[in-house]
Amino acid sequence: MQVLFDADPEFVRWCEAEDGNLSEHLCEFDSEWQNTVFEKIADAQGLDAIAYLLYHGGEEIKSPMMRLSAESLVTIEKCLGLLPEHNEMTLKLARRGMTRFPRIPHYLLCDTAFFVDLPAEASTYAVPFELREKGIRRYGGYGLCHQWAWEQARSRAKEPFRRVITAYLGNHTNVAAIRDGKPVETSIGFTPVEGIMSSNSCGDIDPTIVFQLLSSGMSLKDINLLLSRESGMSGLLARQSDFSSIVKNLEDPEAAFVRQVFLHNIKKYLGAFVSILGGADAIVFTGEHVKESLSVVLEICRSLEFLGIKCKSSVSETSDTSVLSETDSYVQAFCFEYNRWNCFAKHIRNSTTKEV
Repeated sequence: MQVLFDADPEFVRWCEAEDGNLSEHLCEFDSEWQNTVFEKIADAQGLDAIAYLLYHGGEEIKSPMMRLSAESLVTIEKCLGLLPEHNEMTLKLARRGMTRFPRIPHYLLCDTAFFVDLPAEASTYAVPFELREKGIRRYGGYGLCHQWAWEQARSRAKEPFRRVITAYLGNHTNVAAIRDGKPVETSIGFTPVEGIMSSNSCGDIDPTIVFQLLSSGMSLKDINLLLSRESGMSGLLARQSDFSSIVKNLEDPEAAFVRQVFLHNIKKYLGAFVSILGGADAIVFTGEHVKESLSVVLEICRSLEFLGIKCKSSVSETSDTSVLSETDSYVQAFCFEYNRWNCFAKHIRNSTTKEV
């Protein structure tokens, strides 16, 4: 059995994976979390590996998965400033887990490592070069998902794909352009705030807005909270909202407007990435609840018919949605339900198999 951790500043989320069966758990990240979490894990039978998800590994962590050691914990410490709340929690989990279960192999899964070798023209901001040397660059994100989506598309291809655009749909929608298995562009920048608006963060904005808000009397802390926690879909609706409610709530005119803003955002990125790749062999939509957003996926696909996508005439949530395009479509369209726990567990299984 493997135990997999996903860091969340408010909760400790973990999953027990055994023989394809997944059991998900959650507890509040409070003063008692260590006792709550690790006592439950200690009761588990046949524990053979523990893995921890790191959301942002910067330029320090170059592999999507690595075995943890005392030295690698020091490497994680160097990444804390990139995404403090999430990374600090991952470090605490790993330290405690390695102390509590010293004889069990521990692994780190990194969500930015897939993009660590992003081409310089894509990763570079137009700021003084010395800032680049200090780590100010575009890092991408959700790399484990995008790599998985690429592999799924390749496994379905009748002829080898070279140029694939992968789109994760959810509360943190983002897009990646992949050529021959290597990412060449991504909508996520220094952090996931850049790119397409999310359920709570603003996405792309003019950076001088920050100075405008600062001059109006807001503190930097309040501005950070505003743009990363109180904006996006929730900000536009002036109430807490998420991706699912936006794509499902078709009767609410305010939600419909936010939906159109979102669609404009994602279509803009898809068009740009087709240009970067010099065309596309396939576009892959994925997400934990992507079937629920099938109407959005089909709307996007049909708006891109000029690229050569030929959608199937009848697709529904009850049918096989993995292939959305006709066999003679110039650009193939896929839709795969993503389960992050299954993805994490597969990485661990592959690693432990190699180590035997």
